[in-house]
Amino acid sequence: MTKQNQRTGVLVAVLIVCAISARVLGKFDVFPVPLGLVRTILYISLYIGWGLSVSHRILQTQVRRYMVGVSCLTVFWFVIRSIKYFFVVAPDAIRHLWYWYYCPMLFIPLLSVFVSMSLGKPESYHLPKWTRLLYLPTLFFLLLVLTNDLHQLVFSFPTGTVRSDTDNGYEYGYYFVIGWEIICALAAFVIMLIKCRLAQRRKYLPALLLSCSILYAFIYASGARWMQVIGGDITAVQCLMFTAILESCIQCGLIQTNTGYDELFKAGTFGAQIADHDHKVRYASANSPVLSEQIMCTAEAGAVNLDKHTLLKSYPIEGGHVYWQEDITDITILLKKLEENKETIAESNHLEQENYRIKLEIHTLREKNRLYDLLQEETAHQIDLLNDLFYLYDEEENPEKRRSLLAKITVIGAYIKRRGNLIFIREKTETIDTTELALCMEESFSNLKLMGVECEADIPKGSKIFTQDTILVYDFFEKVMETAIDDMSFVWLKARILADSIILRLEVECESSLADFRDTCESCSFEDGVWRFILRIGKAGGQT
Repeated sequence: MTKQNQRTGVLVAVLIVCAISARVLGKFDVFPVPLGLVRTILYISLYIGWGLSVSHRILQTQVRRYMVGVSCLTVFWFVIRSIKYFFVVAPDAIRHLWYWYYCPMLFIPLLSVFVSMSLGKPESYHLPKWTRLLYLPTLFFLLLVLTNDLHQLVFSFPTGTVRSDTDNGYEYGYYFVIGWEIICALAAFVIMLIKCRLAQRRKYLPALLLSCSILYAFIYASGARWMQVIGGDITAVQCLMFTAILESCIQCGLIQTNTGYDELFKAGTFGAQIADHDHKVRYASANSPVLSEQIMCTAEAGAVNLDKHTLLKSYPIEGGHVYWQEDITDITILLKKLEENKETIAESNHLEQENYRIKLEIHTLREKNRLYDLLQEETAHQIDLLNDLFYLYDEEENPEKRRSLLAKITVIGAYIKRRGNLIFIREKTETIDTTELALCMEESFSNLKLMGVECEADIPKGSKIFTQDTILVYDFFEKVMETAIDDMSFVWLKARILADSIILRLEVECESSLADFRDTCESCSFEDGVWRFILRIGKAGGQT
């Protein structure tokens, strides 16, 4: 127990001894004046002190309220008894004060039932809602007693005499009231006895006190003079017994309290301690380290590493702070493994990056080789023609012929260059702008001009066409040029943009026959030495 509760226990024990001593000495007239009022004050002080102690110790909210209610009812009982015996002389007032005795007499057993039903339950436990129905008969019987003057169903008085508790009879309502009190008291005692079997320590206390209470009631009711002299008023003794039984349930552990911190911290192995606001340790476990004030202040701001395996934490509580240690060995080992894994993963990532880079280079080279192979395959005829022209150029000695061969070489080379560019574009996209076709024609025409050929092209820009159609048009143009390159004098290309297609008109003036190209274009005609070809290609997304 805490020091505060130890002091409360000592105070309660002193008050009990004083009350019993006052009762015995008053019976034997040791003092020249009655000590009844002093004894009542001692009893009231006893129950007030016990109620305050309970309000600080009990954790269960409902149990705390019920036990404090028992304390208040007991104090109320002794207050009205004192007023009745020492301060009031009017018979009617005395009688009504006597009626009010039955308020604590009815509600103390009922609250004891509620307390007994909550014994051994967790802190958050609440009684079932049906238990509230027990208030109804209790309130009914209390009202029956308080209104006795109207019906006399509980107490009866002789006609023509002063109504008082010294000259009264008992009616059937009285037996209902007493019966309800006995039922509640017995129910509370039986439930307590059953719950005491589950207690882990001092389980004999409630049973022993209960046995003493029952034994005293039987002896007192038998009319034994010596028990009346020693025990005195049965109501005072039974109130004391009720309080003692409830207190014994606290000591047995059936009612949860917030006491025993010293024993808890001494027996604990969790490395915790509680310090006040001045950083003076009040409670400490067996294995808690000695902490300096500086470390405590630092821990209040955030967790502190006492060593590589121990972490000190703090949390504010009423009156100070609680400090506790956390073993972070597992966390430290885990962090170390994570660091090792991080290094391993970093090395692995580096290797993966190198592998990826090498694979990317290999893939790039493979793609380049594929495109080069594709270019060589689709321009194989022009490459062979270019090789033949280079051979003739090396063998030819006439400067004019060498110049003509060189011009042909540039024309074929420009086609191979632009044709390769179109292949690369085709690998990336299905459509291009007419600008790309215009650039191809312009470069080929610029090289034809070196041979003295008059060239002109008019291709509007800004329209989308399919890349493959562009290649077909350029291939058609190249085949025509290769056929007529030796005697060609004029080339003209005109493009007209329609809604869903593009019409290309190619005119070539030469002596060579170009009739073989009739089947590869939409129309072909020859007039006055000029070959005219019409080609039609679809716009990207349009109909051909």
